[in-house]
Amino acid sequence: MTEELRSFCRFCIALCGIRVTTDGDRVVSVKGDPQHPASRGYTCTKGRSLGRWHHHPDRILRPRRRDGSAVNAAAWTDVSWADALADATNTIRHSIAVHGADSVGVYIGTAASLDGAGKWAAERFTTALGSRSRYSAMSIDTPCKPLVSLLMSGFAGLVPVIDDRRCTLSVFIGSNPVVSHGHLNGFPDPVVRLREMSAAPRELWVIDTRVTESSRLATRSLMPRPGTDFAILAFLIRELLREGGCDRRYLADHVPHDDLQVLDALVEEWTVDQASAITGCAATDLADLLAAVRRHGRVSVQTGTGTTMSAVANITEWLVWVLHIVTGSYDAPGGMWFHPGFLRQVHTDIEPNPQVPTPRPGPRSRPDVRVWGDEFPCSVLADEVEAGNLRVLVVFGGNPMTAFPNTDRTRRALEALDALIVLDVIDNETTAVATHVLPTKGQLERADLPYYYDQFNLDASTQYSPAFVPPLGEARSMWRIAAHLAEGVGTSILPAPLSTDSSDDDVLAMLAGRAAAPFDDIRRDGYVTSSPVFGWVHERVLPGGRWRLAPTEFVEQLQRWAQLVPPPGLLVTSRRQLGRLNSQHPPPAGHSSDVPVAVVHPAVGERHGLAAGDLVAVSSPYGEMHTTVAFNADVHPDSVSLPHGWFEANVSLLTSEHEVDDLTGMVVQTAVPVTLRLLRSPG
Repeated sequence: MTEELRSFCRFCIALCGIRVTTDGDRVVSVKGDPQHPASRGYTCTKGRSLGRWHHHPDRILRPRRRDGSAVNAAAWTDVSWADALADATNTIRHSIAVHGADSVGVYIGTAASLDGAGKWAAERFTTALGSRSRYSAMSIDTPCKPLVSLLMSGFAGLVPVIDDRRCTLSVFIGSNPVVSHGHLNGFPDPVVRLREMSAAPRELWVIDTRVTESSRLATRSLMPRPGTDFAILAFLIRELLREGGCDRRYLADHVPHDDLQVLDALVEEWTVDQASAITGCAATDLADLLAAVRRHGRVSVQTGTGTTMSAVANITEWLVWVLHIVTGSYDAPGGMWFHPGFLRQVHTDIEPNPQVPTPRPGPRSRPDVRVWGDEFPCSVLADEVEAGNLRVLVVFGGNPMTAFPNTDRTRRALEALDALIVLDVIDNETTAVATHVLPTKGQLERADLPYYYDQFNLDASTQYSPAFVPPLGEARSMWRIAAHLAEGVGTSILPAPLSTDSSDDDVLAMLAGRAAAPFDDIRRDGYVTSSPVFGWVHERVLPGGRWRLAPTEFVEQLQRWAQLVPPPGLLVTSRRQLGRLNSQHPPPAGHSSDVPVAVVHPAVGERHGLAAGDLVAVSSPYGEMHTTVAFNADVHPDSVSLPHGWFEANVSLLTSEHEVDDLTGMVVQTAVPVTLRLLRSPG
């Protein structure tokens, strides 16, 4: 007997509403929910593939352990949950006893972050271990965002959100929400939303290294050379400060005068001619963008991985914040508001931090790396393993084999661990080298709240999903596995009265304890919303109500911009694909256009004597990958556009764990200098 229930998709940040039809324990279909207030019936191919994901042939159905050290399928043994947990926790306890708490590390991936209770439990587990060896996907593609928030406000957790109902000028830089569905701002139903943003008198500008699906919906678009976006922002700020268009009253109330003087001197060189020379954008186009900013007064700017994974990530993100501040667009209707999270309500108990943030040294193998928060960048993990400092790694819903730099060295490091314990739904390249694999519930098998991700919604909302089908095989909730691991090492992560016998809803009710609506109402209604919250950052976060407009760290990076801008020649840029998110690859219903080809401008193909479909080597100073080539005039002539998250054509093969941002330790993954070489023509 079939049944249709309402849920929301947890493949990406958009959290689109879906309707799931089941027949017993089979998922028959998944489609968009036309009654969902945010997605309005839209869902992408990832969401519609949830049934195929649930019944994936590579589903992990029971715990397994590797016998011996040989990495091959024959070494695996299916074991009971009791034996798997006992063996894993014995290894963890031994490592802590002999080598100290830091010898046990935790990596939290994207999939775990979209499991509300699972991510909460993973973080509690790491804290309970007392280990500094924390890693997450954040240090792979977006550490600039919490760093800019921290250094400018004193609090790392500010999430600026586009006031999409009232903003009249929106700008996306290195972001393609039609495909990615946003980056720290979730964009459900993206095509309709972007059309609304570009409908006169509103304007939508897109700045990207190729003509994207989002560019085609924009009022105007610019195509700068990869790794140079910051120059456009520096030019805008210079002109607004010197020639008019900034909000002088706002600056007087919320910016120290000394900071403003430092900024003014810093952007002096960024004339339209210099910005045009560095970016390759026509001076007239830059002047038109400046005129648009002046015409609208307030702006709403959002960046994506096109900027956040580059060598200039920090100064680009910083200048985005500066642009909002000098135009009075932050914490203001028609500009950007700061989302406190419907569930976590971070604005209710925060206090200003008057201390200027300072970093601490990295781990013992890489003390030169600066650490601003409570985790190490992923770039240091291999060094920590090779130095003998990291002996055990617990992976919650992630795939370091495709995400970490220098893939061959990453593999050797993971294989050298005393234990690699992976919690996941589907087998991947990392489970293939694990010592313990523990099956977790998929999206449709668990009740859920977006405990962390509702802070990225365009509205002040949250939502609830029940479980639809029983877990396949012996899959368990991620939070419960983390709790059992903690108990096995002699600690507890569950506050009373919760226990490992509690239900998913019991844990979610606890997590929703400070939400803007009672958990019972959220569970009953499925989707609840309130109004955006304005003013709280000025009142409760900023020391003295003033932004730190010119942090020394960013000032110094901008002063040496010439060292950070990529040299002449071809540059790899990473692109997102509609049917995939990072290392999560839902099986398509039929033929998929999401294939790992290198897309280059036809002029590049002609210059290198290439034909479409040729097998080419893409080489950087750090490694080489092989893939086929395709041509498209929409790509910047200096760009080799590669998809992110594939293993057989892994961009990480071209990166180095030592070519990192000097503030965050993030591996530079876009605007990386490369060469092209023909390997073989088809046939």
